Amino acid sequence: MDNRDELIRFTKKGIGFPLAGLLVITLLTLFVNFLPQRQALIWGIVVTGSTFPIAFFISKIFDVNPFAKLPPLTDLGAILALAQFLYWPVLIMVLQLNPNWFPFVFSVLFGSHFIPYGWLYKSTGYYFIGFSMPIIGCLMALGGSEFSYLYTFASLIPIYVITCGLLFKENSTFKEAVI
Repeated sequence: MDNRDELIRFTKKGIGFPLAGLLVITLLTLFVNFLPQRQALIWGIVVTGSTFPIAFFISKIFDVNPFAKLPPLTDLGAILALAQFLYWPVLIMVLQLNPNWFPFVFSVLFGSHFIPYGWLYKSTGYYFIGFSMPIIGCLMALGGSEFSYLYTFASLIPIYVITCGLLFKENSTFKEAVI
C-alpha cells in the first residue's frame, strides 16, 4: 500500500467535502431564487466560506479523519484546498462588476479545483465534478447572464449528487480491494 492508498483509507477520499458542497450548492440555488440578488450573493459567499466547517462535521459523522498526517500528501491536499481561498477575491469582484455572472465564475473556479483531487484520491468522482462543473457553467452561460444567474446553481446539484454517489462507490470498492 502506498501513501496515496493510506491517505484514501484514512480520509475516505475526503467524502465530507463534496457532501458539504452539495448542501452549499443547494443553499446557493435557494438564495438566487428567493432573495434579492446582492443579498443572495453575499449569503452565497458566506455559506461557501462555511464549506470547510460543514465538511469537518460531516466527516465526523462518517468517522473520517480529514486531517490524516501522511506527508507529503497531506501537505499537498492542504495546499490544494488553500488555493481555493484565492478564488474569493474574484467572486467579490464579479459581485461588484456584473453579479449575473457570479454562478458562472463560481462553477468554473470552484469546479476546476477538484481536478487535482482526482489524482490525489485516484478518483473518477473528483475528475467528474472537476470537469463537469465548468462545462455546465459554460453551457448555462450560453443562455446569457440572466439565464446563467438563475439556473447554474440548480444545474450543479445533480453533478454533486452523482459525485457523492461515485465517491461512496469508490470508497466501498477501495475498502474491498485493500482488505
